[in-house]
This record gives sequence, C-alpha cells and structure tokens, in this order.
Amino acid sequence: MTSTPRDVMMREAEVFEQFLALTERRLPRDGRGAFFLGSSVGGAYAGNPSPPFTEHTPTAPISAYGEAKLRMEAALVSSVARTGRRAFIARVTNLYGPGQDMAKGQGLISAIVGGYVTGRPISVYVSLDTLRDYIYVDDCGKVISAAMLRVRQEHPGTVVTKIVGSMRALSIGALLGEIARLRRRPAALILGQGDARGQSLDLRVRSTVWTDLDALVSTTLPEGLGIIYQAQMHAHMVNGR
Repeated sequence: MTSTPRDVMMREAEVFEQFLALTERRLPRDGRGAFFLGSSVGGAYAGNPSPPFTEHTPTAPISAYGEAKLRMEAALVSSVARTGRRAFIARVTNLYGPGQDMAKGQGLISAIVGGYVTGRPISVYVSLDTLRDYIYVDDCGKVISAAMLRVRQEHPGTVVTKIVGSMRALSIGALLGEIARLRRRPAALILGQGDARGQSLDLRVRSTVWTDLDALVSTTLPEGLGIIYQAQMHAHMVNGR
C-alpha cells in the first residue's frame, strides 16, 4: 500500500535485488529465460501533474511504495543488461476481482461490494472525484501471459515496460453510482477516514507499448462487479463474515 512504512518497502526491494543476484550466480548467462515484474501505475506516476500517463511519461513517485517499485524496476533492467535475459515489466492500474484479502485494507471495489454483502458502512478516504483505471484480474492475467510469450521472442537483453489497464478512467463517485444502480440502493459510506498518503487525484493512463494486447481486456465493470458480489455472498454464507 502507498502508506506502508519506508523501511518495510525498502526491505522488499532489497529482497528482490538479492533474488536477482542469486539468479545471476546460479543460472547460466546464455540469454535464455524471461522475468516478469509486477509494478504500479500509482507508484510510478503519482507525483506527475500531467495525465494521461504513458510509458514515456517521467516517473514521479511520492511515497516509499512508489520508490521501491521503481527501484525494483531499475534492478531488473540492470540484471537483464548483465545476463542477456529478457523481461516484461507491467505497470498495473487498479486491479480488482474476487478473493482479495480484505484484512489488508486493499481493493476499493471489493470493500464497497463487501459493504452491500455484510451491511457494514464503507470508509472512503479520498475525494469522490479521484480518477482511477480499474482492470479485472483475469484480463490483467491475459495481457501479462501474452506479453511474456512475446518478450521471449525479443532480442537478448530486452526489457519491455507496459502500462496494463482498461484505459478507461472512472471517478470513485461514478463507481459508487454504478454499484448503486446494479444493487438498486446506495452504499453506506464514511468519508475521510484513513490514510491517504501517496495518493494522486488523477491516474488516467494511455499505453503506447504493444497496444494490440489491450484488446484482451474485455470484462465490463458490471460483469466484474457481479462476479465479486457472487463470490463474496458465497463466502459470507459459508463463513458468516
């Protein structure tokens, strides 16, 4: 999360760097193999005032979370240059889908849907005008899978960085309105509760890299919301939570 303490995020980056160092020592440097790294649009661009962001937009992290993600990206680029392997870095927008760990306080869509299932009010701690790009988890997986197949065909030492998202921005207010339309009643909200550090008001994106893969993002928001609702309703009936 963007509010995660700096020492925790830097330890995560250090572990990743140690992993890369281990692979360089243990694996042959014959150009075979490809790495995948999941990074973050919010981490990379939150401090840049000029959306929509593309892969060519200067990065501007405003949190330790963003700094750590970019540190990991840089470490992977350096490792690939030394070993002649290949890598795909996905700067993912807001991922949503069933099965998120609600105890971590992540996943706005899952939290809102959970409010409908349990009847508990939902805390929203950023402006309702906040713009985010939401991508369904299965669609994200399809893009990454296709990209990994493609990057293996690139020249040794290639690193491809792509923004992975739906390329459609939606305000939190509009998201709440859509869920209310589908469920036929508004959500119970508590506004302004929580830690909004590291958050940007506008995270619109437009990928310019391997744009044909964006066609793999096909799940509509109503479809995704319906899947999450059914999954949470089932879990609630089984577990009573």
